[in-house]
Amino acid sequence: MSSSESTKIKISDKAEGIIERQFQNTLIGRREISIKVYHMGSGTPSRKDMIKSVAQALGVQENLIVVRKIFTSYGAGISNVKLHVYNSREVLEKIEPKYLLDRDAGTKQKKGGGGKSGKE
Repeated sequence: MSSSESTKIKISDKAEGIIERQFQNTLIGRREISIKVYHMGSGTPSRKDMIKSVAQALGVQENLIVVRKIFTSYGAGISNVKLHVYNSREVLEKIEPKYLLDRDAGTKQKKGGGGKSGKE
C-alpha cells in the first residue's frame, strides 16, 4: 500500500520538508517514508530535528523513528531523507542496525583500534 499525498513538515525556522512517498510495509510492521527537505541558506537539519518534527507531524513516538539516510547535494540546499517509522520498539531493535540507533540517539561508538597510543 503506497500513499502519494504530500504532507508538509516544519523542521526548523529555516527548514521545511515535504513527504514525497509513504509505504506501509505490513510484513515488517513499519512505514517507509521519503522526505524532501528544503533548507536554503542553512545547513542540513540534524537527525534529532528530523525525528522530532516527523514524530510531531505523524503523531508517533520519537523512539519509533529511525533516520536511514540523509543525502544532500553540495550547495543545493535540498536534502532527501529516508526514514522508517515502526509500530513497536521491539521490531525496530530486531531489524535496524545498532550503529543507526546509536546515531539517532546522538551517542558515538568508540571504534576499537589496532593503533598504538602514546609515544614509542
